[in-house]
Amino acid sequence: MSSGKRRLLIIGAGVEQIRAYELAREMGLEVIGTDRNPDAPALAYADHQLISDTHDPGANVKAALAFHAEHPIHGVMTIAHDVPLTVARVAEALDLPHIPIEAAELAIDKLAMKDRFRRDGIAVPRYREIRSASELDTCIAEWGLPVVTKPIDSCGARGVMRITEAIDPKEAFATSLAHSARGVVIAEEFIEGLQLSTEGMAWRGKTTTVSWSERNYDRLGEFAPHIIEDGGVLPATLTDADIAAVCELMDRAARSLGIDNGPVKGDIVMTADGPVVIELAARLSGGYLCTHQIPFARGVDLVRQTIRVALGEELTPADLAAEHRCFLGVRFFFPEPGIVESIEGFDELAQEPWINMSVLYVAPGDVIEPTTSHPTRAGFVFTVGETSEQAEARARECVERVRIHTRPLAADSQAAQTSTTETPSPLSHP
Repeated sequence: MSSGKRRLLIIGAGVEQIRAYELAREMGLEVIGTDRNPDAPALAYADHQLISDTHDPGANVKAALAFHAEHPIHGVMTIAHDVPLTVARVAEALDLPHIPIEAAELAIDKLAMKDRFRRDGIAVPRYREIRSASELDTCIAEWGLPVVTKPIDSCGARGVMRITEAIDPKEAFATSLAHSARGVVIAEEFIEGLQLSTEGMAWRGKTTTVSWSERNYDRLGEFAPHIIEDGGVLPATLTDADIAAVCELMDRAARSLGIDNGPVKGDIVMTADGPVVIELAARLSGGYLCTHQIPFARGVDLVRQTIRVALGEELTPADLAAEHRCFLGVRFFFPEPGIVESIEGFDELAQEPWINMSVLYVAPGDVIEPTTSHPTRAGFVFTVGETSEQAEARARECVERVRIHTRPLAADSQAAQTSTTETPSPLSHP
């Protein structure tokens, strides 16, 4: 028997997606969750579960159609999961709101995306598809160092390499190639400037950017050649002119890809000549940015608005009207690789009134792998400040206060251990 409620299908059920499930139910919706892992944590918050590989649009369409025949679905969305094509394909099959299929395809292909941006006059770094290490050498000779190699179809910094004089280009190319499901790598010049992450919403063809975070890359040398972000601060300190330029660029970039209604995430570098787009995603960010950071610091709930857009509801300017409430500092935990023996100082963080959230993904006995991508980070802390400097200083202080002691992993025991940083069950303080 039908419940009479509208039903929302959420593609993916990882730990960072739990808030979307909770919010949808708070909004009076019946929630269907899909994931290939029947034990995915967010599925516990769903009214119905569909077990299907979220990266396989066809399999998800089949599962959704079968469910829809008995229990009509009214909207499809995701969060913290780079599957815009799956979302669009499922919504298209169910005749529900979605971005154009071409836009979804462009959003998951970094080469095609940059080709489109270049066609439409959107500022991007110099780039080129490369099929061999020798073609990479040609790019280096033309552009100079540093040069970045990346797979066209990965996320979370997987396979993204920054090549300097100390890095072997052949190894960098091989690593990037190994992380591409389609076997395609691009080389890109490394742009100096303030690294920014933006978050916003396209509605009726106009993108409103509500958040711009400064991304911290002070540890590039430590994690070389991998490009690993170590937090930052929200909002980034920008002039009114720079904010206007960033917002205008995001609107143009979203229009270029054809994203008309839905979330728009941007990775940007603010250079002396203005903002440059590194890439754009047609989804909400992970890292608890949209579920926790932006609502707290900017007063906009993009998760709620994404759900509403998926259901075909109308948005108003007030729904996306941001305000400055505070600064949030962010830093990540990076223990030494090995087996975790003990953890000191994490529980004490909960005593600080200026901590917004802290999460640790590891526990004694877990294996810490070398840091090669963002999913291998061991946890994070969000701290509140009246100024950008105070928020960042507090975040750095928290990381320094937590001691995660590890011992080297013996080669003969490595195969018997697994790392919980890949599929975390977090210890957290709200």
